[in-house]
Parts: sequence; C-alpha cells; structure tokens
Amino acid sequence: MEAYGVVIPAWNAARTLAEAVASVQAQTVPPVRLIVVNDGSTDETGRIVRELGLGVELLEQTNTGPGAATTAGFAALDTPLIATLDADDLWLPEKMAKQLAALRANTGAAMCYSVTRQFHHGIPDDGTGEVRRGPNRTNMVIRRNLFETVGPMIDPPGLRGDLIDWLARGRSAGFYSIELDEVLALRRVLPGSLSWGRDPARDRGYLTVVHRALMAHRRQEHEL
Repeated sequence: MEAYGVVIPAWNAARTLAEAVASVQAQTVPPVRLIVVNDGSTDETGRIVRELGLGVELLEQTNTGPGAATTAGFAALDTPLIATLDADDLWLPEKMAKQLAALRANTGAAMCYSVTRQFHHGIPDDGTGEVRRGPNRTNMVIRRNLFETVGPMIDPPGLRGDLIDWLARGRSAGFYSIELDEVLALRRVLPGSLSWGRDPARDRGYLTVVHRALMAHRRQEHEL
C-alpha cells in the first residue's frame, strides 16, 4: 500500500483543529506524515498544534490564503499520495483505507474523492445532514504527479475559489478522478469560517476563477 501524507491548512482554527487532527489520527490506515500549515492565524492555532506533540508537524506562514497554505504543505511532502483536510472538518475512520483501495484498483486516476455530509458546529453529527457530491479540500486524495504537473493553488481575490481553479487546471491537463459513492468525510457548518455564507467581497474570487477558466479554454481551442 502506497504511503500518504496529510495537509491541513489552518487559519484561526483554534475551535476545531484538534478535532480535525484527531480524525486523521483515528484512520484505520494512518498517514506517514501530518502537516498543519498555519496561515498567519491570530488566535491560538499555532499553540494548539505545538501542544499536539509528536506526529503533527507545524509550518508557519504569513496570512496568504488557503491555496498558498495547501501548496506549502504539498511541497513539504514527498509521499506518492497526498490527502487534504480543512481544519474545521472531519474524516470518518475508514476514509483513507477505502480511498487508497480505490486508487490501487484505478491506477490511471489522479484523484479519488468521496461524498460528504454536513453537520453544524456544536451539534454532533447524527447522520441526517445534507449530503453533497463533488471534490473538495476535505474529501480528496491525489497522486503527487497531479500537483507536480498542475502546480500551485492560486488564491483569487476574496480567497474563495482556489480549489475550483486548481481542479479545472487538472482536468485541462488530462487528469481524471474517481468518486466513491459513500460518505467518508464530514463538512462542518461554522459561522465565521472562510466559506461561511455569501459575501460579495469574498465571492469575487469565483468570478476570477470562471474568467481564468474561459481564457484557458479559448487558448486550447486556438492551439487545436
């Protein structure tokens, strides 16, 4: 079984980070490395990581955005497989075992992601939350060559949309993904988080991502 490392980008994640890390450490197939990238937090995020002790590595950077933090974690790992987890989300214990098995059975796939289920902060998951499909930073596992080919995640204005852009660049490069039709990760609904609610200033990033994708598509058409 190929070894994997984990990257958790974290910004002001003191409320949830320890629980996120515990869900990684509870995997039936554990990672060989676990890196938390502290993206210039102003709360106790850095202290919490240091107190978690052995088995959790801390990278510190000035506040740049989740894409830059994720990229820094990718670059620090040398494992053939890399998994990511948002600092306010959770993995279920069999997540990595099932995704690793799927990647072994589908050697041409560059990424495997699962279905996720939402729960609200302060209310334990009871299995009835909204189920969502599609890749996100909490449910995906990638092969290292995907990162090496596609390059860094680019944080757009407002710091939303970096992953959408990166995945689109991966598809344009010819990489394909597989989805496991099973809930293996939990996404926390957390007021005040970067993805919370609609915000015109933050949502500008999505427009930037769409424009960038359209320009890339036009360039490809001209090259054909």
